[in-house]
Amino acid sequence: MPASTAPRLLDGAAAGALARAQSLELEELLAIVERSGLRGRGGAGFPLVEKLRTVRRNAAGGEAYVVANGYDADPGSPLARTLLGRSAANVIAGIAIAAHAVGAKSAYLYLHPEATDARAAAERAIAADGELGVEIEIALGPGGFMGGEESALLAVLESRRAMARQRPPYPASQGLRLRPTLVSSVETLAWLPLVAVEQARAGTKLVSVTGAVTRPGVYEVTLGTQLGDILSEAGGTNAKLKGIHVGGPTGGILGATRTGTRFDFDDLRAAGTHMGSAQVRAIPVGTCIVNEAARLFAYLAKESCAICVPCRVGTARVTGILESAYSGLGRQSDLAWLGELGDHMERFSLCGFGITAPSILRTTMREFADDYRIHIEEKRCPEETCAPVRSRRYETMTQP
Repeated sequence: MPASTAPRLLDGAAAGALARAQSLELEELLAIVERSGLRGRGGAGFPLVEKLRTVRRNAAGGEAYVVANGYDADPGSPLARTLLGRSAANVIAGIAIAAHAVGAKSAYLYLHPEATDARAAAERAIAADGELGVEIEIALGPGGFMGGEESALLAVLESRRAMARQRPPYPASQGLRLRPTLVSSVETLAWLPLVAVEQARAGTKLVSVTGAVTRPGVYEVTLGTQLGDILSEAGGTNAKLKGIHVGGPTGGILGATRTGTRFDFDDLRAAGTHMGSAQVRAIPVGTCIVNEAARLFAYLAKESCAICVPCRVGTARVTGILESAYSGLGRQSDLAWLGELGDHMERFSLCGFGITAPSILRTTMREFADDYRIHIEEKRCPEETCAPVRSRRYETMTQP
């Protein structure tokens, strides 16, 4: 867990941070951000200083925008709402500092329509500081998972449907209204006041701990903390552990023995998953992982914006194969077919939604091979919990 002397997002605002940041020479401010090691907390972990420099360079003194993403697309991981409730002043100051860094005069705080308390906290913080140096508008997304995707939210701000767009060009070169745009999570931007005042490393991460734990909730942990220690922070598990789902709806499910995996961008990627929405969910013994994977893909199929075929068709097809497997209709060839579908989604989907979803397949097929084998070969559920939902397979294309 973080040392008591280390800066923490949930401890409140850093007084005087905005004035200090605005008084610094641009290169000095960027150098401070670079030394902090601040990487995007929205899941990808891209260094923030590189985004700031790219947007400023591409704007070349012209119009640029900042969009602070506080949408909380994953309903099980209300990180932005928690942060705004605890430290809205930090978030607003961070948006203003980012706008100063890229030369933007307009910024948006993008929230979920149901985040009424977070919106009220942000409005109070904006009203309390009349010297922001940037006009910050609060914009509401449409609801649904895809409303928080980077390019889809730009479409919403342009009064269009929340659908992913082809990249490149990336928002840093052509974003909102085709102008250079910094799109960053509110958690990332909330670090800027702490970095500007204390010149410390951005060493913690908000995480939502859910599932079979004693005290579910949002916690702030040091990047690199082991998954087992994160579960302990939430009071420990209240049932025998079967797996750990990391990264939200598109994240992978690791086996119970993986409690030593470090909660870090690179370590999670090496384990086959990703940070995603930073949800760590404890899955108890008695859960059928094939059924769980099918449930996740059914959710993704429903939430897909459907603009690209790999995601639109892939999520639905994977759902059908997994449902067939736990309905006693599985075939040995299904495993190869699932692998091929996952590869296709990862290679050709337009956005991270479809690109990262195959981590569910890769991790569960690797870590819970017996659950798949028993369903497919023995035609029964290893946990004796699955009820058939299909009486026959529904096939629309040739399988391997």
